Amino acid sequence: MKEAVTRSEMLAVVNKKTGLLMSVLGVIFMKGNRATEQEVWQFLHGVGVYAGKKHLIFGEPEEFIRDVVRENYLEYRQVPASDPPSYEFLWGPRAHAETTKMKVLEVLAKVNGTVPSAFPNLYQLALRDQAGGVPRRRVQGKGVHSKAPSQKSSNM
Repeated sequence: MKEAVTRSEMLAVVNKKTGLLMSVLGVIFMKGNRATEQEVWQFLHGVGVYAGKKHLIFGEPEEFIRDVVRENYLEYRQVPASDPPSYEFLWGPRAHAETTKMKVLEVLAKVNGTVPSAFPNLYQLALRDQAGGVPRRRVQGKGVHSKAPSQKSSNM
């Protein structure tokens, strides 16, 4: 008989999924505010998450990515004028509204056992973002739509 999942166990899974999303946002930030689909999957492979292989915590990786795109945390789009078509990820409007580059940099620093200022270029960009160089947007409803990644059109 399967045991019921406790609230603390559920919160631990949610926190780990949030951590994975923050890490993907970090990859996008480190790659100049856009990361190719290949770069994101290379990162995911580095943390033991593989396309087509169900992960104990994150479940089906493609579904996780589709969910965060559908929830507007990530934007997924075709790179303009790419032939053959290639795709990239950007921060979605909900990520812009709910976090900052500094918070993402703090997560990256913690994972690497250091402080945000150990990444001087990214730290300066995050400080500029924090100072108002990039206005934070509010997300109202689900009015923003992005093409969700699919296995047929991509490496996922």
